[in-house]
Amino acid sequence: MFIKEIKGFKYPDMELVRWFFKNKLNDLKDCKVLEFASHNGNNLSLFANYGYECIGVELSELHHKNAQYNFNHVLKYKKFQLFNDNMLNFAKNFKNICANVFLIPNVINFITREEFKNLLKNSRNNHLYKYGGGIFLFSF
Repeated sequence: MFIKEIKGFKYPDMELVRWFFKNKLNDLKDCKVLEFASHNGNNLSLFANYGYECIGVELSELHHKNAQYNFNHVLKYKKFQLFNDNMLNFAKNFKNICANVFLIPNVINFITREEFKNLLKNSRNNHLYKYGGGIFLFSF
């Protein structure tokens, strides 16, 4: 794998990297991560390197295509699903993902407070993440 072949951002967000290791997420086994507004998969790639099943939701068709390319052809990960969808619709329509880690980037700054509340409510009600012990939520 060559970094220069990756389309889009080359590395995960540095604050996410710090949080990942501080919380010893590198030690967890058989886990899933769900990221809304997953861009080209740069943040998910950190989790994929530690065996996580990665699920990304990205509105931009270009970023979604870049993520597909990066995961399939450059990084060659196997356990991933990438959706080209609006995170608000995704939270409303998908069920039972039961992710151990739930990532919501600063895209929340571009939706209303009411939309954010509904996003969180729908995500919980539809079991997009495991509610209770063992869930890690990171918003950056």
